[in-house]
Amino acid sequence: MTQHYEAAFRGSGIRGTQFTILAMLIQTEPMPISHLANHLGVERTTLSRNLRPLERRKLVSLSGDRARLVSITPDGEKLALKTLPRWRHAQETVGEILAQFNLPAVKPRSSPEKVQSPKKQK
Repeated sequence: MTQHYEAAFRGSGIRGTQFTILAMLIQTEPMPISHLANHLGVERTTLSRNLRPLERRKLVSLSGDRARLVSITPDGEKLALKTLPRWRHAQETVGEILAQFNLPAVKPRSSPEKVQSPKKQK
């Protein structure tokens, strides 16, 4: 599955795992790393490692000393919206991969379909 999503994002300048982070942040207010990790279902240390390249590229920002808050930057928002069609394509074709292993198609628990920058809609 991971290879399927990574292939979909190849050449976009972002990995599938990074898209997931940006898609979550574009739909939320800034949040502590531990809360974001919980929402994404990953360990805090894993998320911290995955955030470093996004922070270096100025796609996310980290603020605060004790409870570090993660937020998406305007550049991160632009990239998430630009790569959303790649995610949609991967979602549409993942059933083919699952069928090869006689597994039923599954619906994602969190869908970046809502990625429309709701912060601007407020």
